[in-house]
Amino acid sequence: MEAHTDPRFWNEATGKRFTHPLDISRLAGHLTRDARILDYGCGQGRLCGELISHGYAHVTGVDSSPEMIRTARERNPAASFLVNDGEALPVATAHLDAILLFAVLTCIPTDDAQRRLVAEFKRTLRPGGLLLVSDYPLQEDERNRARYAAFAQEPGGYGTFRLPEGAVLRHHRREWLEALFADFVMEHEQELDVLTMNGNPARIVQLWMRKPA
Repeated sequence: MEAHTDPRFWNEATGKRFTHPLDISRLAGHLTRDARILDYGCGQGRLCGELISHGYAHVTGVDSSPEMIRTARERNPAASFLVNDGEALPVATAHLDAILLFAVLTCIPTDDAQRRLVAEFKRTLRPGGLLLVSDYPLQEDERNRARYAAFAQEPGGYGTFRLPEGAVLRHHRREWLEALFADFVMEHEQELDVLTMNGNPARIVQLWMRKPA
């Protein structure tokens, strides 16, 4: 998907620490252990490893970074991993029981690219399948507001910014997230405090949604 942050950045980011938590207890109320689960933008395979350790047998991680996938395979040999940019997932229509999307939209600056990815999720999820999104709404602190103002002309508009290393990232208006996932049924929403991959405090939102049956 052409609007992702330059994959060279992620190939060199295998030492970053990603902290968005997965509520395994809540997940168990949605999925049986034989559920077919895709972790899109799996990075180093952290969530895939966590799912495998809790007895989920059919876990696949995909990421656009070959180096991230190499690391994921080394750390989590029981899961399956593929290099894929999301433009066309190698998954049959209505095949998946669940898709996890953790800190990935932030790496896709443009509206159109995000829409295409979500359309692919809608295609590959079975009716009633779970879509779990964890990402960044607009932040209220002075550091982020200054970044938003400085880079407001970037694709993606206000909320988009560049890291010193050159990566283009995006935080999201709530109205945009509602529009992006309008075809899904919202079941649960919560906000959490985490640290970003660079160790800065941030507020995230987690959205538990279903594809309509």
